[in-house]
Amino acid sequence: MYLKQIEITGFKSFADKTRLQFEPGMIAIVGPNGCGKSNVSDAIRWVLGEQRPTALRCAKMPDVVFNGTDSRKPLGMAEVSITFADCEGLLDTEFNEVTITRRVFRSGEGQYFINKNLCRLKDVHRLFMGTGIGTTSYSVMAQGQIDAILSSKPEDRRAVFEEAAGITKFKADRKEALRKIDQTEANLLRLADVIREVKRQIGTLQRQAGKAQKYRELRDELRGLDIFLTRRRLAALDIRIRELDTSIHALGEQLVAHQEFVAEAEAESSHIHALIHETEARIAELTEQAAQADNRFIRAQEVIKVNEQRIAEYRAWAERDNREISETRTQIEQLKMQIESLEQKRLLTQQAADVERGKLEEAQARFDAHRVRIDQTRQQLQQDRQRSVECERRSAQIQQALAEMEARQRDVLMKRDRLSAEHRQVEEALAAADQNRVEVKARLDRFQSDAESVGERLETLEDERASVAAELKRMQEEASRMQSEASAKRAQIELLTDKRESSDEFAAGSQQVLDPENPLGLAPQAVLGALADQLNAPSDLRLALEAALRAWLDAVVVRDAASARQALAALFAQGQHAAARIVAAEGGKGGRRPPPPGLVSLLDQVQVDDAFAPAAARLLGSVFLAERLEDVPEEVPEGCSVVTRGGVIVHGDGCAELWMPDSQVSSPLARRMLVADTSEQLAALEERLATHRRRLEQLNARAGELGVLINQTRQERDENRRKAAQAEGEYQTVSRDTDRARGRLAAVATELGSISALTAGDDERRSALSDELQALTVLRGELLERTAELSTMLQELESVYGELSHALTECRIQVSSLTQQLEHAASQRESVQTRIDELERTIQGRSRGVMSYDESIERLTVEITTLEANLDPMRIAAEALHMKIEETRRERAARQRELEKTDATLTERRRALDRAREEKGKAEVEITESRMRRQNQIDHIYNEYGLSADELVAHADPAWENNEQPPVPEIEARVAQLTADIQALGPVNLVAIEEYKELEERYTFLKAQEQDLLKSKEQILELITMINKKSGEMFQTTFEQANANFETMFTKLFNGGQAKLVLLDNVEDPLECGIDIIARPPGKRPQSVTLLSGGERTMTAVSLLFAIFMIKPAPFCMLDELDAALDDSNIGRFVQALKDFLTHSQFLIITHNQHTIAG
Repeated sequence: MYLKQIEITGFKSFADKTRLQFEPGMIAIVGPNGCGKSNVSDAIRWVLGEQRPTALRCAKMPDVVFNGTDSRKPLGMAEVSITFADCEGLLDTEFNEVTITRRVFRSGEGQYFINKNLCRLKDVHRLFMGTGIGTTSYSVMAQGQIDAILSSKPEDRRAVFEEAAGITKFKADRKEALRKIDQTEANLLRLADVIREVKRQIGTLQRQAGKAQKYRELRDELRGLDIFLTRRRLAALDIRIRELDTSIHALGEQLVAHQEFVAEAEAESSHIHALIHETEARIAELTEQAAQADNRFIRAQEVIKVNEQRIAEYRAWAERDNREISETRTQIEQLKMQIESLEQKRLLTQQAADVERGKLEEAQARFDAHRVRIDQTRQQLQQDRQRSVECERRSAQIQQALAEMEARQRDVLMKRDRLSAEHRQVEEALAAADQNRVEVKARLDRFQSDAESVGERLETLEDERASVAAELKRMQEEASRMQSEASAKRAQIELLTDKRESSDEFAAGSQQVLDPENPLGLAPQAVLGALADQLNAPSDLRLALEAALRAWLDAVVVRDAASARQALAALFAQGQHAAARIVAAEGGKGGRRPPPPGLVSLLDQVQVDDAFAPAAARLLGSVFLAERLEDVPEEVPEGCSVVTRGGVIVHGDGCAELWMPDSQVSSPLARRMLVADTSEQLAALEERLATHRRRLEQLNARAGELGVLINQTRQERDENRRKAAQAEGEYQTVSRDTDRARGRLAAVATELGSISALTAGDDERRSALSDELQALTVLRGELLERTAELSTMLQELESVYGELSHALTECRIQVSSLTQQLEHAASQRESVQTRIDELERTIQGRSRGVMSYDESIERLTVEITTLEANLDPMRIAAEALHMKIEETRRERAARQRELEKTDATLTERRRALDRAREEKGKAEVEITESRMRRQNQIDHIYNEYGLSADELVAHADPAWENNEQPPVPEIEARVAQLTADIQALGPVNLVAIEEYKELEERYTFLKAQEQDLLKSKEQILELITMINKKSGEMFQTTFEQANANFETMFTKLFNGGQAKLVLLDNVEDPLECGIDIIARPPGKRPQSVTLLSGGERTMTAVSLLFAIFMIKPAPFCMLDELDAALDDSNIGRFVQALKDFLTHSQFLIITHNQHTIAG
C-alpha cells in the first residue's frame, strides 16, 4: 500500500486545482521558501482528520481556505483528496484504491468522503487504525513534532507505541465500551426510577382494575338476569298477543252478527216508513183539496175586495170626467168672449196670420198625437187590470202547492236534523281526533328530536372523553418520564452527596482535617471546610476553575496560618502515610491584579464566602478568563495566568496546560458545581411535574364528570327513545280512531245526501213556486203600481190634453180671429162656433164615459152581492176537508209511534254493534300496546347489550345455583340490587383492567430490560477485561521490541552511545502508563532528552521513529524538513536508514538539503 496521488483545491496557497502523483520509494519535495511545500504536509495531515488549527499553523479551521491575493479573489471552499493504492491487504476494504476527501467551507461547515461517499470523521479514523497512518501517528513527521515527541509528557508518548502495537482499535473499542458502561449505568438508574414509578402506578391501577372487574362482574350478572327476565316478558307478551288475536277474531264474528241484526231492524223501520209515506200522501191529497176549497173561499173574498177597489176607481174616474166637462164648458164660455176680442184685434193680427196658421197646424199635430197616446194609455190600463186579476188567481194556486210541500218537508227535516246532529257529533269527534293526532305527532317529533339532539350531545361527550383520555394518557406518560428524569436527578444528587460524605475525593490527611470528630485536636472553628465548598460559580466555568485550581481542588481551608501549621504538625506527629493540602484563609501575600486588555478576572466571575475572600484573592487574583484560546494574548504578564472556558491555562512563564478530565465529577469542586446545577434542574423539573400533576387531577376530574354526564345523557337518550316509541304507538292508535271517525262521517254524509236527493225535487219545485209566487206578487204589485201610474199618467195626459186642446183652441181662435179680421167677421164667428161644437162633442164623450163607469159600478156591485151569498157554503166545505186531514194525521201518528218503537230497537242493536266495535278497538289497541312493549323490550336489549331478537331468543339462561331457577320476584329484586350496586360504584374506569395488564406487562418488560442491561454490563466489563489483557500483552511485546530496536538504531545513527525506553508505573490504569526516553550520545550523560542539541534531538527522534518502523512500518511517511538540523555526516546516516525501509514504506521528504535530495 502506498500514497498514489494527492489532489488539492483551494487549500492554503493552492488556489488552483493541483494534482501530485507519487510512486513507491523515496520522493523529495523541493522548492524555495514560501512556495508551499509544507502546505502539502499540512494537506495530508488535514485530510486525515486533523482538528487542531494550531497543528496546521492556523488560528481557526476556515483559515485553511485560500484567502485571495492582490490579483485573485478568495475562495469559499477548500478540498483535499488523497488516494492510496494496493489497499486490499492492509485496509479493511475490497477496493484496490481508496480515496479520502475532506472539504471545508468558509462558513465552517465540513464534509468527509471515502471513495466519494459521504462519511464521518470517525469512519476515517477507524479505517486507518493500526496502520500507522493518522494525525497523531508516526506517518507524518515535521521538525516541530520531533521536539513534541521528546518534550511531551510520558503519557502522551504512548500514542505512537500504541499505533505501532496495533491496539488503537482496541483502545477505541475500550473507550466505546466504557462509554456504554456509563450509558448503561445511567439507563439502569432511569430504569430503576421508571420501575419504581410503574410499580406505584400498578398499585393505583390495581384498585381501579378491581373496581372495574367488579363492575364487569355485576354488569355480566345483570346482563344475564335482565335478558332472562326480558325473555320471560316477551313470552308473556306473545301469549297475550295470541289471546288478543283470538279475541279480536271472535269480536269480529260478533260484529258481523250485530250488523245483520241492525240490517233487519233497518228493514222493518223502512217498511213502517213506507206506510207512513202512504198516509202522508193521503194527507197531502186531502190537504190539496182543502187548500183548493180555501183558495176558492179566499179568491171570492179577494174578488170582492178587488171589485170594491175597482168600484172606487170607476167612481174616481167619473168624478174626473165630470170635472173635465165642467172645465170644457168654461172654455166654451171663454171662446165666446174671445170672438169678440178677436174681432177687435183683426187688424193687429193681419200681419201675423201666416205665422199663426203654422202654429195652428203644429198645435193640431201635437193635439192629435196626445189624443192617440191617451187612448193607448187607457187601453194599457185596462189590460193591466185584467192581468192583475189573473195574477191573483195564480198566486192562490201556488200557495196551495207550497202548503202541500211544506208538510212533506217537515217530515224530511226531522230525519235530516237527526242525521245532521250525528254528523256534527262525528265531525267534532273527528276534529278532536285530528287535534289529538297532531298533538301526539308533535310530541312524537319532539321526543325523536330530543333523542337525536341528546344522541349528538352524547357523541360530543364521548369524543371529549376520548380526547381527555388521550390527553390523560399523554400527560401520564410525560409525567412518568419527568418522574423518571427527576428520580434520576435525585439519584445523581444522592450519589454525588454520598460520594462527598464518604470523602473518597480527599486524601487521607485532608479527610482527618475535615473529620467532624476532630481527631487531630485542632482549635474550635479552625477548619472552615473544603475549598470546593467556599466557591460558587456558573457551570460553564467548571473546567476553567478546575484548571486554575488544579493543585488545590482537594484542599482544606483553615482560618489562619497557625491553624494550618497545627494541622500539619498533628498529621506529621501520627507518623503515618498521609497527604493533605491546606489553605489558610487569612494572611499571606498576593492579591488582585488588573486584567490585560480583552480579559476579565476569573475571581470576578466567582462568588466566595467572606471568610475565604483573602485566600481566593491569593489563588485566583492573578488568573484571568478568556473565552477561547485565540483570545489569549501573545504575552501573558509574569506571575499571571490566562485560562479559557475549555480548560486551557497559559502561564506567564510560557508554560501551558490543558485540563480535560475524563469525567464530569473529576474533583470536589466539579462535584459541588454539578450538584448545584443538577439541583436547579431538579427544582425546575419538579415544578413542571407539579404542574403536570395538577393538570392530571383536572383531567381525572373531568374524565369522571364526563363519565357521569355520559351515563346521564345515555339515560336521557334511552328515556326519550322510550317516550318516542310510546308516542308512536299512541299516534298509530289515534290514527286508527281518526280513520274510523272519517269513515263514519262519510257514511252519515252519504245518508244525508240520499235524504237530500229525496227532497231535491221539492226544493227546486218549492223554489220555483216560491219564485213564481214572489214574481207574481211582484208583478201584481207592479201592475197595481203601473195601474196607479197609468191612471195618474192618464190624468196628467188628459190634463195636458186639455191644455193642448186649450192651446189649440186659442190658436184656432187666434187664427179665426185673424181670419175673421182678415176675412170679415163672418168667417171668424164660424171658426169660433166650430170650436164651440168641438168642445160640446168633448163634453158628450166625457158624459158617455161617466155613463160607462156607472154601468161597471152597478155590474161589480151585483157580482159582489152574489159572491158574498156563496162565502158560507165555501167555508163549510173547506172545514169538512180539514177534519178528514186531522183523522188521517192521527193515523199517521199511530204509525209514527210504531216507528219509534222500531227505531228504539234499532238504536239498541246499533249500541250493541258500537259496543262490539269498541271492544274490538280496545283489543286492537291492547294488542298494539303489547306489540310495542314487546318491541321496547327488544330495543332495550339491543341498546344495552347489542343483541338482536333472534340472538335474544337463542340466548342461554343464566347458570342458576344448584341448577334451580329462583322465583321471578327474587330475580327482579336481584336485578334492582345489581343496578343499585352498579350505581353505587360511581364512575368506573373500564380501561383500567387493560391498563393494569399493559402496565403489568410493562413492569415485566422493564424488569427484563433491567436484567438485560445488567447482563450487558457484565458482558461489557468482560469485554473491557479482555481488551485490557490483550492490549496489555500486545503493547508489552511491542514496547520490548521497540526498546531493542531503539537501542540498535540509536547506536547506529550516533555511532555509539546508549538509549532505552522506560515504562512508567500507573497504579490506577496500567494501560495508561507513560513512556520515558533515555538517550545518551557518545561521551555525554544528559539528565533529560530536553538537554540534547537540536541535531541530537532530531537523530534521537529519527532513531525512535525507525525503531517503530522496524516493528510496524507505515505504508507511507511524510518527513517535513526533518533533516534541517542535521549536519552532513548525520545526513548520510539518515538517508541510509531511510533506504533500509524503502521495501516496506514510501517516504515523502520535504527538504532543502542537497545530500538528502541526492540520496
